[in-house]
Amino acid sequence: MDKKIIYINSIIIAILASISTLSGLFWRGLYKHDTVSMAAQGMGQDLITLIICIPLLLLSLYLISRNSLRGQLIWMGTLFYFAYTYAIASFGVAYNQLFLAYVALFSISMYTFLYGLFSLDVNHVKKSISPGITIKAAGVFLVVIATLVIFMWVNMIVGSLLTGTAPLKLESYTTLVVQAMDLAVLLPAAVISGILLLKGKELGYTLVSILLIKISLLGTAILSMIFFMAKNGVNIELGEVLIFTTIALLGITISVAFYRKIKGTVSPVKENSESKVKGIVS
Repeated sequence: MDKKIIYINSIIIAILASISTLSGLFWRGLYKHDTVSMAAQGMGQDLITLIICIPLLLLSLYLISRNSLRGQLIWMGTLFYFAYTYAIASFGVAYNQLFLAYVALFSISMYTFLYGLFSLDVNHVKKSISPGITIKAAGVFLVVIATLVIFMWVNMIVGSLLTGTAPLKLESYTTLVVQAMDLAVLLPAAVISGILLLKGKELGYTLVSILLIKISLLGTAILSMIFFMAKNGVNIELGEVLIFTTIALLGITISVAFYRKIKGTVSPVKENSESKVKGIVS
């Protein structure tokens, strides 16, 4: 993996995200075309992205500079968070002055994440993770939590289709962007990753390592969103609060325990393979 690409792209993401989040928190009127609920969610996510996710991204760069495999996996999980967050902002937030910043963050994060994923040696990742009950618990956690959220979203959508009324979460928007992203990307990825891990597949270890970070960050952001929504008088469903609070707390706990099982550095074999490919191309 070319560390120059990692450093340059990550710093660009950190700068753009800092501009975006600070604007969301302090630029009055930025979310003026959004509903009260969406504006509150946007500010809640901006806060967590600013004070937790950007520092975590920069910390992972430091760990990568020391060839830490743990740092590389944290970096990828954080990138997945940025790609997911700004995909939703690009498609779901009412058009505003930061639209191009949202799209740039979505694009750079997504392609940098894919670059990192294709550069990983999944066999080396599996060998670097000590076996134990924590590993199995991580796989079960992802499958169970993803299944619960799938049921929650599908139940809401099917219910609205059967009654012929728009779901409350649609508000004044044209489609359910968050639910579409969850049902199409995040939740299937969580289920597949968890199953692969439980079956002992190499790819499962890598994907679960990444998804635990992403889900922990997202869960924390959702708790912040709930706080901002309550502060602005938005009606919040107790069931969803309990589910997402559980996801955040369990996600963080399991992630910490899981990452303690990861030892070693980035695979030198993978690095050598990439060097050979570059030599052939040049």
